[in-house]
Amino acid sequence: MSLIGNLAAWSAYAIFRSPLARRSKWVHDKTMKLFRVGAQRGSVKALSTYGFLLHFRGSDLASKEQGALYIQAAAERGDARSQYQMGKLYEGGYPPVIFKIADKAFDNYKAAAEQGHPVAIQRMVDIYSQGELGREVDVEKAQKWEMKLG
Repeated sequence: MSLIGNLAAWSAYAIFRSPLARRSKWVHDKTMKLFRVGAQRGSVKALSTYGFLLHFRGSDLASKEQGALYIQAAAERGDARSQYQMGKLYEGGYPPVIFKIADKAFDNYKAAAEQGHPVAIQRMVDIYSQGELGREVDVEKAQKWEMKLG
């Protein structure tokens, strides 16, 4: 990952979180461009945030598909939030980009949960409590994950 990618991502994130982005379409457009530059240069934060915005807030199918691919790239680089999102995408499927694959959904939820992502931990509790995603009901494992919620 390049210094420019990180700089673009952190700048975009700071602007995105400020009140400026909400008031001005021009600022919003420039912020999205910074996220894109950061994502294209390999910034995990940019891949995650830009991917999320494109996939869940995008206005057209192409944006949503590209967003899913950015989220997938961030998940592969170890981003817990993206791993959780990929778990959701693999669980529900988003053809033609992401197909419904229970094992991949489970693996992504587990990876996010192991990093302390609270919603992913709760999902692991539910998976083992209810025997979802092809897993048997396992009360001990469900309790182990539930203890991590604190």
